[in-house]
Amino acid sequence: MKTLIICRHAKADYPPMVEDFDRPLKERGEKDAQKQGKRLAEDGFMPDLILSSPANRALTTAKIVAKELSYTKEIETHQKLYFESTGTCLDIIQSLPLTLNTVMIFGHNPTQSDIVRMLLNSYNPFEMPTSGMVCLENPFDDWQFTRRNAARLRWMLVPRLQRGEI
Repeated sequence: MKTLIICRHAKADYPPMVEDFDRPLKERGEKDAQKQGKRLAEDGFMPDLILSSPANRALTTAKIVAKELSYTKEIETHQKLYFESTGTCLDIIQSLPLTLNTVMIFGHNPTQSDIVRMLLNSYNPFEMPTSGMVCLENPFDDWQFTRRNAARLRWMLVPRLQRGEI
């Protein structure tokens, strides 16, 4: 079974004179990412690979989560995860080696929300919150599963739950 965790970067700041690509995380974003990583670590979660957009806010989020998981491998960055289309993200997923079973992808909206909707074949309005994570399972043992209506929702981790805001 292949497991894909789609993650949106943590809450970012909009400082003046800073390019979008270089935007840093807000303090709340750093804390949310840390809590999300700790929650996964408590459950013994460990991905085979972490992929990230190279944009500062996405890569910083991935690094914070990786640290909490004690993930020691290199985080792979893909320029195409920085505001590319859902199709481009799908191409990256489908090209993953079969030796990997669990992969996390850190990126941006609207792509992260769109890929979740597409893989679940859902037309419901859905917006991935900052620091949100959605775990999708493939009933087949192949990354080519990643197409409409082939994934099953296993879990969703929302930072508001970690902050006790529900």
